[in-house]
Amino acid sequence: MKTNHLTHLALLLSLATFTPAAFSEQTVVETTKTVEKTAVLPGSLTATLKASVTFSTLTKALKAADLDMTLGSKGEFTVFAPTDEAFGKLPAKVLTKLMLPENKEKLRSLLLYHVVAGKMLAADIKDGEVKTMNGEKVKIDAEDGKIEINDSKVFSTDVVATNGVMHSIGKVLIPKSLDGFAGLDK
Repeated sequence: MKTNHLTHLALLLSLATFTPAAFSEQTVVETTKTVEKTAVLPGSLTATLKASVTFSTLTKALKAADLDMTLGSKGEFTVFAPTDEAFGKLPAKVLTKLMLPENKEKLRSLLLYHVVAGKMLAADIKDGEVKTMNGEKVKIDAEDGKIEINDSKVFSTDVVATNGVMHSIGKVLIPKSLDGFAGLDK
């Protein structure tokens, strides 16, 4: 019987020795998978916007609205990207108010109003209305190589990323759902 107890004790000690390594190895694998899922992919729309000094405000707003990971992952999107100058045309303190945690959904709605599902190169853009990712539509006027979105001129087109394309605009587009919020409609 003593031999049997010693065998069990030896078995338990050997399991105790190997178990933490197995658990820590599993934890590292799970942590790595989590990090991979939440990392912005190189060459994505988010990475492209972040690399440009012209879109620092948009980059901050996307992060505050938790949309940076969406536009930094797989999928295909078209972004009508307002420049820093466009955000500067908003009334004073509006962006600050939108960036507050309690207004996160309003900020998301505003930003998603600039995003269309799928990849639309300038050559693919036609007159009409297009549904944005916030559920509302934007009006597109496209003729003679000139494109306007809700009366905002598109001045730089076809900045291609791994997960879509971006077109620069000089105005922040305001969806009807945000009319009157903090003076956005002025």
